[in-house]
Amino acid sequence: MTFMLVLSGAVIAALILSGRAKNMGANDWLAVAVALIGVNLCRGGNWLVGGGVIAAAMAWSGTKIFGIGKAGKRGNSKSGPKSKPRPDDLELEQARSLLGVGKGADKAAINAAWRLHLTTHHPDRGGDENLARQINRARDLLLEEAQTAHH
Repeated sequence: MTFMLVLSGAVIAALILSGRAKNMGANDWLAVAVALIGVNLCRGGNWLVGGGVIAAAMAWSGTKIFGIGKAGKRGNSKSGPKSKPRPDDLELEQARSLLGVGKGADKAAINAAWRLHLTTHHPDRGGDENLARQINRARDLLLEEAQTAHH
């Protein structure tokens, strides 16, 4: 029993210290508990069942908890990490102002304004690197907004 308490504490501490615990939902924590039960079964000598339980827990939520699979990929569980937050209206208005486009600007207008501003403010042409980053970020925000408005 002491072994399981120490192991559980170590697993939870590792998840918190690695930052993965912030993105975990209830299903992910349940997968951790199931994996720990599998470890306990293995420790008791029941390797076949314990290994199967661990494998099932890893398959269920392995990419988020154990870091298996593609780097940075997130699962689709409802209780898991949310999608990227949408920019607020003020941020979008600042992006429109920076590029000089209106609220209903389409992809072509956004890209044309971006090209015009970036050619004059690009660091390779003596422009400010920070301003060039802001111009790129503004274009990305507005293209994302135009994409979501189109669908």
